[in-house]
Amino acid sequence: WYGFVGSHPHLVRYFNGPDGAPSTEYLERVRERFGQWIRDLCTRPRDADWLAYQEEIALRHTAAKKGRTDGIASTEPHVPLRYLVAFIWPITATIREFLANRGHDPDEVERMYQAWFKAVTLSVTLWCRPYAPDTW
Repeated sequence: WYGFVGSHPHLVRYFNGPDGAPSTEYLERVRERFGQWIRDLCTRPRDADWLAYQEEIALRHTAAKKGRTDGIASTEPHVPLRYLVAFIWPITATIREFLANRGHDPDEVERMYQAWFKAVTLSVTLWCRPYAPDTW
């Protein structure tokens, strides 16, 4: 995902600092949180704490909290909802090869891939809530 976002100017601009250039510090912090999101998605129970953190992640993509966690005055006030939804594809598509390269049989890879797709879709669905709170 990191290379995918970084290779598309229309996506990487959401990591720009006040100077209009991608903030290395911001990108690195987001990368760390992304790794934590993966670990949480795979291991944490889907309880009230997990749900509350999904809301926090969601808010960090909106004008309510974009860049505030890292103290970055981003040039973009929010990440458009269309990009969150479209994010499902690269995050899902890039995992299959990773799973296959771990020596699992193809049927197990497919089951893990489908579980990952469902988990990512659930997360992104929850992240959509702050974009339309009155219709949620």
